Amino acid sequence: MSPRRPAVRSFAALLGLAACGASSVAAQQRDTVLLPPVVVTATRLPTAADKVTSSVTVITGDELRERGLATVADALRDVPGAAVVRQGSFGGVTSLFLRGGESRYVKVLVDGVPVNQPGGLYDFSSLTTDNVERIEVVRGPASVLYGSDAVAGVVQVFTRRGGTGTHLHAGGEGGSFGSARGSLGADGGSGGFGWSADLARHHSDGIYDFNDQYGNTVASGALHSSLGRRNDVSLTGRFADNHSHFPTDFSGVPSDSTQLTHERSITAGLDAGHQFGGSVVARLALASHDASGGYSTDRDQFDPQPSQRSDYTLSRRSADLRVIASPIAAVTLTAGSALELERDRRVTLGFTPGLDDTTEAPTLDPRHRHTTSGYVQALLQPVGALNVTVGGRLDHNSAFGTFRTWRTGAAYRFATGTRLRATAGTAFKAPSFEENFANSAFEVGNPALTPERATTWEAAIEQPLLRGRATVGATYFDQHFRDLIQFTNATPGQPNYRNVAGANAHGIELQLAAALPADLRVSAEHTWLATRVTDAGGSTDPGSVIAEGQHLIRRPAHSGRVGLRWLGLRRATLALDVNAVGAREDIDFAQFPSARVTLPAYATVDVAATADLVRRGPGRPSVTLTLRAENLFDKDYASVVGFRTPGRGIYAGAQVGY
Repeated sequence: MSPRRPAVRSFAALLGLAACGASSVAAQQRDTVLLPPVVVTATRLPTAADKVTSSVTVITGDELRERGLATVADALRDVPGAAVVRQGSFGGVTSLFLRGGESRYVKVLVDGVPVNQPGGLYDFSSLTTDNVERIEVVRGPASVLYGSDAVAGVVQVFTRRGGTGTHLHAGGEGGSFGSARGSLGADGGSGGFGWSADLARHHSDGIYDFNDQYGNTVASGALHSSLGRRNDVSLTGRFADNHSHFPTDFSGVPSDSTQLTHERSITAGLDAGHQFGGSVVARLALASHDASGGYSTDRDQFDPQPSQRSDYTLSRRSADLRVIASPIAAVTLTAGSALELERDRRVTLGFTPGLDDTTEAPTLDPRHRHTTSGYVQALLQPVGALNVTVGGRLDHNSAFGTFRTWRTGAAYRFATGTRLRATAGTAFKAPSFEENFANSAFEVGNPALTPERATTWEAAIEQPLLRGRATVGATYFDQHFRDLIQFTNATPGQPNYRNVAGANAHGIELQLAAALPADLRVSAEHTWLATRVTDAGGSTDPGSVIAEGQHLIRRPAHSGRVGLRWLGLRRATLALDVNAVGAREDIDFAQFPSARVTLPAYATVDVAATADLVRRGPGRPSVTLTLRAENLFDKDYASVVGFRTPGRGIYAGAQVGY
């Protein structure tokens, strides 16, 4: 059977579901319309989603709270083309593979501030949804607007801005695996001023029998003010302090009762704008992200392996000045210039308990690099039904030199409501500091590395149904990754990292969203993905991560989700989500030599309910009870070979608002 057949059948199923909804809605004569959200990340301008030429998913804060989603990673599982992989228990390293790209190919922003490590890596395990207004996910190349790392897409988290009046809220939840979380916050505003502040704490005892505790403290806030008719300024900040104990070795076997990782990070951003006239606006964005943390294990003095500690500190600072002009209503031009500074320092310590001769072996000297950039973008609407995006960017990095990227797209809506969309572009990812500068007995960096690069195109069709109460869509995407950096064996003292590997990824994303009678909301997604290594560089081992002719690991060929939201009860909401992940390849490092294995497909069911015990009124607070179940049927599955995953989890909580 052709690999494309399942995707076709899934699309037919989506259309069938929509058709069923059509007859039901017609009978009920209900008129609920799905309105397109306004998105910012795709163009860096507030733009209606139906005018954007890229693939965009918006997850609202209300949906996050209705479903009890505590982390951004949990929310991203619903995004078409996204594979979220967590290594082990709560707090374990969590990676996002978007449309088959590497986990370091997604730019992650918090209120416009980049939080990736230099080189693109980002661990989603401790990025929580506390005080989040919405999450925007752009799929496809976005280096034209965001520079390095935005190869397969961009994930941006927006903090609540606050509204009219002053509101206080507090909540708590507890349940399986010794899990508990609580939060306390407030928001408010008046006129052109808004603010929010929130403090939250998360804890879990984990899923292993020992040394599996996880804790995370998060504080966040935002201020926004319109300074007269022509000026505005926003300040945002986020602080996180987390630690994760884990007993497993590299293959998932519990073997150490003292291992832990920890990180403390501070993210801050300022965005200010001034309107010079009716058609020209200047905006300045300043961003800062600092993180420090490390790994440690304090083994017994009779253990043959020594105790270890590794520490790191990294920082990113950036300034972005851009001018937006609309000389005529159908044209919006953006021209900008950016400067970014990156620093990274890592040190490894080895010592034997009970002895004083601690030895320090720096694996990476303090290093820094800077990037200067210039970019332009044009949003055009030559006719009312046609939207066009064209952009280009030039980056000059002190480590790898000059790199150029471009992106173009068009979308056209016919009188029938059918919308066709196509986008093409290029993107790049800068080498990590370790790949550039590592200097130890085990690895040597290569200062001559060039960025990894990608060329991508996609085409899509979207069709509204039921007089706007439902939408179905299909997107085909094709990505070519080149100059992938790979670790290779080399003569001692010679660089181990080289630009040698290549891979392709293409697939189809299918989507359905419908607003049915009785306040029932239905959403469904299915992704068919095919990946292939086209150049394994110096690797000939079929058990290696990059193997000639093999699939990229941990990316399922098929994945999907069906979600139901029932808002029709007078004081309650119900949510049900079914997430399905198809078979995918992984590497079993417990074997010697390591071997490629196939992880079986699985599906999990999550349910959540909220009930308003007391509704807010004059002088009266609101009280809401929550109950949810994750992996309701206790499905046994593997996300990473060798590592356990949580079974059924039941959680109950309450929220108070005033």
